[in-house]
Amino acid sequence: MARDYVAFKGTKQGLVLWLDPQAEFSDIVNQLREKLSRTKDFWQGVTVTLKESQRKCRPEEKRQLEEVMGEFGMALREEPEEVVSIGKVQEDQSLMVDRDNALIVRRTLRSGQRVHYPGSVVILGDVNPGAEVVAGGDIIVLGALRGVAHAGAMGEEDAVVVAFRLQPTQLRIAHFISRAPDDADLPEPQGPEIAQVRNNLITIQSYST
Repeated sequence: MARDYVAFKGTKQGLVLWLDPQAEFSDIVNQLREKLSRTKDFWQGVTVTLKESQRKCRPEEKRQLEEVMGEFGMALREEPEEVVSIGKVQEDQSLMVDRDNALIVRRTLRSGQRVHYPGSVVILGDVNPGAEVVAGGDIIVLGALRGVAHAGAMGEEDAVVVAFRLQPTQLRIAHFISRAPDDADLPEPQGPEIAQVRNNLITIQSYST
C-alpha cells in the first residue's frame, strides 16, 4: 500500500492538513494534487489549517500548497497557537461529532439522492437503497443505512460508520470496500452498530459507549 504523505484530519477547529515530516516535498505536492482530484467535488470554498508541529514549511513551500489548493477552490491558513494537537482531539472526542464542522441532514435520503461533504455527516433518518453518502470524516446515521456509504473518503482509515441498522449495498472506509451479506434473514441488531477498519478489513459490530 502506498505511503500517505498527506492527511486531512477533522478537529474542533475544522479540517487540518498534516504533512509527513520525512517525505520529499515534491512527493507531498504530487500526492496532495492526486488526493484532491479524486474528491474534487468536496473542496469548493473549504478552508484548511496547515499543521506545522512536526514539519515546518518554508514560505515557498506554503505558496506551492496554496497554489495546488487554489486549483480546487480551497484556501490554506496557518495554524493558530491555540490549536489543540490532532492526537489530543482524537483522544478526547472519541466518536463524538463536532456540530460546527459536521453536516447535519434532517431527513431520510431516498434513492437517487447523494450527500458529499469533506467533514463528518450526520443523517437524522434512513439512507435508503440507491442513496449515497460520501464523507471525508465519519458517517453517523440515526436510522437504517441501506444505501452506499463511504467514510474517510480522503484516505482516513480511522473513520467510522455508525447506524442503528447497518445493511449497506456498499460500504467503504478510505480505500477499503465491503458490502452487506446476501442473507436477508439477519437478526435485528439490539442497538447501534459500528463499522471500522481492523487488520485491513472492515468489521461491523455492536456499538456501546
